[in-house]
Amino acid sequence: MSYEKYCAGCHGTFPAGETVCPACGTERPNDNPGGTLPAGLFLAERYVIGRVLEVDGEGVTYEAIDRESGLPVVIKEYLPVTLCSKRDENGAVVVKSGSEVPYKTTLVDFVDLYKKLMQMAGSQGLTRVQALFKANNTVYAVSEYQKSISLTDWLNRQTELLSFERCYTLLTPVFAGLSALHSAGVIHRGVCPDNIRITPDGRSFLTGYATLALRTLNSELKPCLYEGYSAPEQYSTTEFQGPYTDVYSLAAVLYKMLAGTAPVATAGRVDGCPTLKQIGAEVSSQVSRAIDHAMWGDVNQRTQSVAELRQELDGDARSAGLGATRVMKPASAPRSGRGGSWTDNKGLIVGGCIALGLVVVLLIWMLIRGMVPQANSSSSLSGSSSAASSSASATPQPSQAPAQTVPNFVGQLYSDLQDNAEYQQKYIFNVTEKYSDNVEKGKVISQTPISGDDLPADHRIDLVVSKGRQAVTIPEYRNYTRGDVVNVLTGAGIKAENIKFAEVANDGSMVPGESVKGDREVGSTMNPETDTITVYMAGPLPTPTPAPTPEPTPEKIPDATPEPPQG
Repeated sequence: MSYEKYCAGCHGTFPAGETVCPACGTERPNDNPGGTLPAGLFLAERYVIGRVLEVDGEGVTYEAIDRESGLPVVIKEYLPVTLCSKRDENGAVVVKSGSEVPYKTTLVDFVDLYKKLMQMAGSQGLTRVQALFKANNTVYAVSEYQKSISLTDWLNRQTELLSFERCYTLLTPVFAGLSALHSAGVIHRGVCPDNIRITPDGRSFLTGYATLALRTLNSELKPCLYEGYSAPEQYSTTEFQGPYTDVYSLAAVLYKMLAGTAPVATAGRVDGCPTLKQIGAEVSSQVSRAIDHAMWGDVNQRTQSVAELRQELDGDARSAGLGATRVMKPASAPRSGRGGSWTDNKGLIVGGCIALGLVVVLLIWMLIRGMVPQANSSSSLSGSSSAASSSASATPQPSQAPAQTVPNFVGQLYSDLQDNAEYQQKYIFNVTEKYSDNVEKGKVISQTPISGDDLPADHRIDLVVSKGRQAVTIPEYRNYTRGDVVNVLTGAGIKAENIKFAEVANDGSMVPGESVKGDREVGSTMNPETDTITVYMAGPLPTPTPAPTPEPTPEKIPDATPEPPQG
């Protein structure tokens, strides 16, 4: 890969070390920190690097421009500071001596994470990952750019505390996005106000993806944790993490929005953090209990899933029954990741014994009462039965709420479902994209459960959304090296195994090792799954034919006869 800058003036390239284009004189200064890619760098012959947005223990995030589409994108470069030392003169990442194994291991984790995220493109409440490619001895992940601000900045602009209803509605897409991640086996581990973005039209989405190593203390990478929002288990390499880890962080975000301050926490310990009710927040006891439950330090007693948290916040009858069967802490008890002491729990134990004694007395009383009618006459029994029947008929029985049914989403534009506030509040959409020759791009092909079925307890509906006809436009791939050809074509959506190479004889006018043509025209379309493309690479320069050696000219032999003397 060439290490060059892109010139916005003449649209050419020039050496990355220069600040002025030698062809047209356009100045391209570099304000990015040392060790990062310079602003203006032409990456993968497609992306123009802009300013650095963030640097963390896993790598560098840049703003960039996709020259193919002309749209802004966000690029994450895998560059762990604890494992890498510098770049070489061509921009390639140099791994520290002795760190080769952890570098490769964590790099694989990074690639696996973003491959899964690419497969989830279009899921509600998540940043769309568009491409993943290798270059400079590392990997780059390209994500869509959406005009937005962080939830932190959004909250700073609010002039009064928010109602629970407004907070819940605002974060509904984030609930859906986390559910989709967990269904795909991905744990975010970085849910916090800085990683939740709000668009100008008031929609929220998650960003800030990272691997396990970055979100766990004492791992191979320099950790990036969020005080007050990272779950207690993230501060230990010996404890498991799961969906409940993100549930903790999501509840902490709600706590911040409703209380106006982040939960009290130090290094993952949540001892003594008061509930929303205890600090006087204007929320119902049910909401306070639900958030408190989701932030319980012991993962075995914490709310286990986003769907369960949503049910408890909604006040669903099923969640009320579920909460009653859990071993819940008293409202005044301090939170801790470990079991409480005898002093903390003895009041609860004594109270439990008293409650158990009352239950036993009640059962004995009911047993005695049930035996009394059998000792009376049959008329008394009849009268008792009649009275009981009359009493039963006079007492209204609790009516069971009718089951909610799933509406028909097939044929609708998924963007319309995203913009529908009622749908966003009521359902959790899990989206899978699929090519279709019959259904317009962006419309729903199928749904599970189907229309008319009972709404699932977790409110989740799986949608298959059309990606349109299965065809990609072939980008410019000529005059590239073999590696760059692969990067350009795979970046367009063509499978690497469907890219073939052949060599053509070099007549002396070609650059050896660069692509000169292919069996498919630039700008034409192909099926990226089944069609193949053959790219012809220039062979070595021809060996010059040596010029023929000229025959030696025979020397003139002088006449041996002497000239007669002149008289």
